[in-house]
Amino acid sequence: MPAIHHIAFHCHDIKAQEKFYARHFGFKRVWTFNEGQPNEFIMLRCGACCLEFFPRAADTASTERGGEQKIGLRHLAFSVDNLETAIDKLKEDGITPDPILDQLPVPGLRICFFRDPEGNILELMENWPTNA
Repeated sequence: MPAIHHIAFHCHDIKAQEKFYARHFGFKRVWTFNEGQPNEFIMLRCGACCLEFFPRAADTASTERGGEQKIGLRHLAFSVDNLETAIDKLKEDGITPDPILDQLPVPGLRICFFRDPEGNILELMENWPTNA
């Protein structure tokens, strides 16, 4: 089976999302669709994974935020080498992560949840076993 190519998000502020994912996870823009148009959207890549950011639908209130859905996407997880370093960098940007969880069924695994600037739930994972 082929790998997942991309995950797409609707966003209030595409440029802010691009800046956040570039700074914290190394994503880089690889494509701009409908450049200069009101329906412009972008694709970012980091390794084999791409993220696509679309403008929010016209009927979406400016106060609506991303987050866990009753059905559908719950969160995205990113592997990091050092949880504390990644958390410190988030805090520099005013993001307050949840406490680190390390009493998990996977020996040595440490995780931490937080929200991106649009409210989407993200997870940082340290020490995920390579054979799992």
